[in-house]
Amino acid sequence: MQYTYLQLLASGLLLFAVPNVAATDFSASCSDWYMDGTVLYASCNAADGVATNTAVDLTDCLTNTNGSLACAAVGDYSDSCTDCAIESGTSYLLCDCQNGSGGDPASILDLNSCLSNNNGSLACGFDSYYY
Repeated sequence: MQYTYLQLLASGLLLFAVPNVAATDFSASCSDWYMDGTVLYASCNAADGVATNTAVDLTDCLTNTNGSLACAAVGDYSDSCTDCAIESGTSYLLCDCQNGSGGDPASILDLNSCLSNNNGSLACGFDSYYY
């Protein structure tokens, strides 16, 4: 079978394009997660199937936007959110976060939207890839 230059170029672009899409949903390949301060610890499977103990500081992945937790690079949510904990048996982070009015509303965020498993290492999902 003969390939034209355009077909080879297109197939090569597809191979390089796939890894550039940031993936999240760390909970599909990580287990036993827990928090200590602002650090989330977990055991995550690498591409070879071997589980690795890993951690990520959530201040590198989350921010407080008017009392609501959100994904953000170097968001430092911990400056204005307190009493943060993982909801038992889920990937949901619950915090009391200050809003612009001085209140501390309860905020909840599914960490799957902000974190990924980067070949066995937890990472902020918007700048890493799941393997």
